[in-house]
Amino acid sequence: MILYAVPLSSYCAKVRFCLALKGQVAELRVPPGGYRSAAYRQIVPAGTIPAIVDGDFTLAESDTILEYLEDRYPEPRLLPEDIRARARARYLGRLHDLHLEPRVRALFALVGVRQPDEAETAAVRQRLDLVERHLDPAGPFAAGPQLSLADCAFPATFAIIDAFAELFGWPPVWGARSGRWREAIEAHPAFASILGEYRSTVATWIADKLRGPAG
Repeated sequence: MILYAVPLSSYCAKVRFCLALKGQVAELRVPPGGYRSAAYRQIVPAGTIPAIVDGDFTLAESDTILEYLEDRYPEPRLLPEDIRARARARYLGRLHDLHLEPRVRALFALVGVRQPDEAETAAVRQRLDLVERHLDPAGPFAAGPQLSLADCAFPATFAIIDAFAELFGWPPVWGARSGRWREAIEAHPAFASILGEYRSTVATWIADKLRGPAG
């Protein structure tokens, strides 16, 4: 299996986390010529990342890839058997992709330019509060006592938020549930090396932006 990805993408990291939890290894490749190139569109017609090539089968969009991996490699199970827990896992994935991550990504353009204003900061906090309210109250993972696909979505975005909190001087942003959840995730060996690598990528990207084009 080939995974087309770029290092800074939290969506690509999400697929890497899922592969690690499934005990599967994919060959990481950067899209040839960049993901907007004609060469890459010959491989992945949508021209988006992440994308996988599994034999003669090509698939894009991170949530779709996660569902495919769940079906392709059913053990360990990453969608709960309980129908409500399964719905919670899927909902949290959408909550990340449609609500939290876009608000965090909007701050990328501000790095090295200006501080986020009150509205931009509040938008991130409101989405974090929404995530907090929808986590399983018993935990320790997003949808309950076992890891699920939802647990793959957030760690990379949380790492970006950590970096931005330091850069922008935000006070603590984590609630009781999300704090406990993060501890459980970060203690899990399947996440550790990828998350460490991702944090380093984010730190390097921020440092480059702060130095500016002249270096």
